[in-house]
Amino acid sequence: MVIPNRMTIQAKKWNKVSETHTLSLTHTQDQSTMGSETVHKLAVIEFTDKNTNPETESWPETCKKVVDALEKYGCFVAIYDKLTQEIHKQVFESLQNLFTLPTQTKVQNKSSKPLYGYVGQIPFLPLFESMGIDDAHTNRGIQDFSNVMWPNGNPTFCENLVAYTKLAAELDKVVVRMVFEGYGVGKHYEWYEGSANYLCRVMKYREPKIGENKMAFVSHTS
Repeated sequence: MVIPNRMTIQAKKWNKVSETHTLSLTHTQDQSTMGSETVHKLAVIEFTDKNTNPETESWPETCKKVVDALEKYGCFVAIYDKLTQEIHKQVFESLQNLFTLPTQTKVQNKSSKPLYGYVGQIPFLPLFESMGIDDAHTNRGIQDFSNVMWPNGNPTFCENLVAYTKLAAELDKVVVRMVFEGYGVGKHYEWYEGSANYLCRVMKYREPKIGENKMAFVSHTS
C-alpha cells in the first residue's frame, strides 16, 4: 500500500531498528484448518518517570512487558511522555523543509558506511527517498548534517532534530537495559551501551504519478 507523501523516522543503533508505524497485524489462517481470521495487536507500552528508573517498583513489571512483546512480535508501540506532540510536529515540519531541497543538495548526504547516506532517484523505486544522520543523538552530528544541507545555517532544523533524537536515544537506552536485565545479563549493559552509535534515517514516500510504479520499497528485513 502506498501512503502519499509519508515521512518516517528510523532510529538505528548498530543493527537494531525501532519502528512504531504499525499498530496491528492481521494474520489469515488457512480456511481449511481454522476458517477464521485472527487479529494480533502489538503491545502498547507507556514509559514515564514511574517505570523508566531501575529503582522504581514498576521497573521489573515493565521489563517483563518489553521482553514479552519483543519475543512475541519483535517490536511494540512505545509511548514516551517526554516525546510530546509539539516535538513531533516541529520535527516533521523540519523534515518537510529538508525534503524540498534540490536533489543536487540532498545527494551531498554521503557516508563511507553502507546505506548511511542519501538513497533515492532509483528508477524502479521512484517514490522512495531517504537520508541518514550519523551520531544523530549529538549536537555535533546534527550540526554536521545541517551544514551540508544548509551551508548558511539552519538553527531551527538543528534544534528540532536534536530535541527528537536525544529523547529517542534516551528511550532506546532504557529499553535495551530492560532487555539485558530481563535476560539476567544486566551487568553487561554498560559495556554494550558504551560501544553503541546512533543513526537517524529519515524517509519520504511521495505520491505516485499517473502510470508510475506504485511500489514504495522492495520487501526486506531490517
